[in-house]
Amino acid sequence: MTPELLKMKEFIEEYKRYQEERVALISSENLSSKLLRTSYIMGLSDQYCSRLPEEADKIGNLAFGNIEVLDKVNLMTRNIVQDIFDAKECDVRLLSGLSGLTVLIFSLFENSDVMYKMYDMHGGHLSVKPIADRLSLDIVDMMLGNNYRFDLDDFEKKWKGKQAKTIFLDSSYVLFPYPLKEIRSIVGDEVTIMYDASHMSALIAAGMFQNPFAEGADIIHSTTHKSMWGPQKSIILMKEKGELADTIHHMVKDVLVSNTHMHHIFALYIALLEFKKFGKDYAENLYKNARCLANRLQSKGVEIAAKDYGYTESNQFWIDCNTKEKAILDFKKLEKVGISTNMIFLPGNRWGLRIGVNSITRLGAKEEEINLLGDILSDLLTGKKDIDTLKNELIALRKDLGSIKYSFDDFDDAKEIMNYIIQNF
Repeated sequence: MTPELLKMKEFIEEYKRYQEERVALISSENLSSKLLRTSYIMGLSDQYCSRLPEEADKIGNLAFGNIEVLDKVNLMTRNIVQDIFDAKECDVRLLSGLSGLTVLIFSLFENSDVMYKMYDMHGGHLSVKPIADRLSLDIVDMMLGNNYRFDLDDFEKKWKGKQAKTIFLDSSYVLFPYPLKEIRSIVGDEVTIMYDASHMSALIAAGMFQNPFAEGADIIHSTTHKSMWGPQKSIILMKEKGELADTIHHMVKDVLVSNTHMHHIFALYIALLEFKKFGKDYAENLYKNARCLANRLQSKGVEIAAKDYGYTESNQFWIDCNTKEKAILDFKKLEKVGISTNMIFLPGNRWGLRIGVNSITRLGAKEEEINLLGDILSDLLTGKKDIDTLKNELIALRKDLGSIKYSFDDFDDAKEIMNYIIQNF
């Protein structure tokens, strides 16, 4: 083996060990199935396809020809997205969460417009403000209150003083549902409400958490790899067909997305097929696991935010470390045993760790395993056991969980499809 290939092999082996020993408690990560990963071998990433299927007859400058088979991938993925999320229209061509948000900003705002968005330190997407600044948008921050929910009183006061055409609910720090009906009542029927469901999409798709369209949202934007287990991309869902949807489609194809990464669209289709079969059970356990782990930690002496409100109703909860120094210390402790988390700024000028249970739920963890994980975490954060002992306990827990669940991977039909792909591409 050449030195270059040997180096590649060594990295692959190292990454395999890392995956086997790591426990991701990150709200923005999940695990994809073997069937989904195998689909990448087909080489769909080698071709360009930027159009919507219904635009096949519109041939213009730099149109890509002979791609009807790729249109089928786009169409069947759009159909399953609209079915699962009860949307009248959607676009699945976005490359990432930032790609989707950029499309929406350029679709919904003009220079110097007023933009209501979530405060960056309360979970607002960190890239929205820099883009908005380039358009000279007048930003009004929406906040989380001391009860860890959207601060409706603060919003209403600000709205009375300054109004806008669009409300951007873009937070990634979401423990409880937004008061969408109340927001809609305050702003009236003509204002567009964009709801970012990236962290709650699996719960929403399963009929849990809340129903954004029924409660007042016009647009749902969501990544597909957080509480959902799809590829790293995003989707835009529209409550209705019409001018707004047409504007978004135009902004995708003609302005901001030159190639739509067909391998990820097909992977999303596979992920959503899995979700139709297993998603309800997964989402119910996702909800239970978040509350169970938060409760276990609190009972073992680890302070959890929003304990007076039941901790959470989403896929995440927050460890309250109080100071930034303590949050950094705890973050590094968790890294040493192989646990990945995020450090965040909490309402009330405190710092903490955001804990998401997406990945461990897809590994099949339920109450027994979650309590074991809670004991490892609490023993680490309270200093009851040493790092090496806890690292071994974590590796044993990860090994016992095994491979991912809620997938077709063990179905004979899926194995036949995977073998066909491996042998023919």
